[in-house]
Amino acid sequence: MHRMWKLLSMLFAMALVAAACGSDAADVVDGATDAVEDAADTATDAAEDVVDEAEEAMEDDEHSDEEHSEDAMDDEGAMQDDWPETLVFTLTPSQETGGLIETATPLAEMLSERLGIPVEPLVPTDYAGVIVALESGQAQIAGGLGPRQMVQAEEQAGAELILQSERFGSLLYVTQWFTNDPDTYCDDAPVADEDGYLFCNGVLDAASAADGPIGADQLPKLEGVTVSFVDQGSTSGYAIPALQLAQAGVDPLDGVDGLFAGGHDNSVQAVYDGDAAVGVSFNDARGTIAEANPDVGEKVVVFGWSGPIPNDGFAVAGDLPPDLVSAITDAFVDIAGTEDGNALLSELYSIDDLVPVTSSDYDVIRDLEVELGDLLE
Repeated sequence: MHRMWKLLSMLFAMALVAAACGSDAADVVDGATDAVEDAADTATDAAEDVVDEAEEAMEDDEHSDEEHSEDAMDDEGAMQDDWPETLVFTLTPSQETGGLIETATPLAEMLSERLGIPVEPLVPTDYAGVIVALESGQAQIAGGLGPRQMVQAEEQAGAELILQSERFGSLLYVTQWFTNDPDTYCDDAPVADEDGYLFCNGVLDAASAADGPIGADQLPKLEGVTVSFVDQGSTSGYAIPALQLAQAGVDPLDGVDGLFAGGHDNSVQAVYDGDAAVGVSFNDARGTIAEANPDVGEKVVVFGWSGPIPNDGFAVAGDLPPDLVSAITDAFVDIAGTEDGNALLSELYSIDDLVPVTSSDYDVIRDLEVELGDLLE
């Protein structure tokens, strides 16, 4: 382009020289003028071509950037194409349902924030309802699953076990036996812990769940007695106590007057209120009703422990995409690591932390099912 304008300048100069030489140079002037005009037209056309090419190049770059951006969005969203639009998070009703929903709702919101999918909490009326929800596709995530429920979720509902609860640095807990009649079920005077809760038969001396069973020699006394259980689907609230009763020579179905309270807190409440002489729950469920009943630790005395039981946990539907399963698992672990999330898990199920789990951790429960057989049907 620079050379073109230089040529135009030279032609224009020649025209001026020719004009200065007189009329004989008119033809030269005319020729120079024509040349200048032709060159100018050529230069203009060339300039327009350059501008057109530049505009086309800019448009191509814009299209390329848009396509690149779309490709990047596709790559980022491709992993979530097969994720469901919403998720239902079902929880075991181990305590009063209304309270669980109130606490579960903000937990579901935390989960939703991390997954980018709306999550709805659901608390069925009983333990069996949680497994049914998983099996039927009504729920995709389940929390607070007792050990028996973890096995049922996997074997009956085809769910995948993802996490296990940790409390006080342990993955084990026990069934505790308690009574409002310590004179009958305590071989020694009840002693109080630092919170004023009473224990007898050496339970307070236990260092961990592995020290159980304790006080099993008191169970034959339960023949004909009203006993408060939790739920037929509860491990510590029925299955383990039923096995202990059978081992003590007491038929857990016909040998006692069984009362199913529906929750661990309700089982403690039944003994506190005098509706049952003896009850069972996880340790130490007395704290779940302490706010309304400050003297529960004195009126309800723990006289026995079962052997160790693997803690409850979390599971997801077996047909969820693997990347979503990983995302849900990571989300729960992240929630447990935050102050607000940890407080919610503690309020829900007294959970201190969530750790990875494997199916074999619940083999002891599978053995329990075999041992009890038709007793738990």
